[in-house]
Amino acid sequence: MSNFYNNGQRMPNIFERARACDNWNEGNFQPQEDGYEDTYYKLTDDEKSFVFRHPGYAFKFNANAEKAKKVGRNLDGTVNGYGDAVRHCYWCALNQVSAGLNSPLAEEFGNAHENTPTNTEKEKRMDLHNNAVGYHLGNQAIINGWSEEELLNQVIDAANNGKLKIGL
Repeated sequence: MSNFYNNGQRMPNIFERARACDNWNEGNFQPQEDGYEDTYYKLTDDEKSFVFRHPGYAFKFNANAEKAKKVGRNLDGTVNGYGDAVRHCYWCALNQVSAGLNSPLAEEFGNAHENTPTNTEKEKRMDLHNNAVGYHLGNQAIINGWSEEELLNQVIDAANNGKLKIGL
């Protein structure tokens, strides 16, 4: 079975992800020791479906989530506040860049991520709005050749100029 690499990191292929769980078809997930089980168990059902259909993008989106979390942790309002809005927007912008210009995959995964029963309707609307700003900025980053630093600056500008929804 061939392995794919992204920036020197090995990306699991769809068959390895399927082997990570016993009885996939019955939904009885028994993780194996592959290093992804903690992250995998935290996914919504829709996100899990995306992982199996697009494992390479899921790997990239997970790496983007780590970048966005690092940024968000350093800002005030990590739960439904400023930091949360910036984190959502930046993550989706990075995902859009990873998926490509006008690709629907970033939004598909973002919608799957927000489809969780723990989100209130207000939280979901806020997050989806901030995600949408992120997809737009991600496309702008591709068109304009922005670095990740410039993309983050654009996200911060969007938050500071009232383009992101902050707070419920």
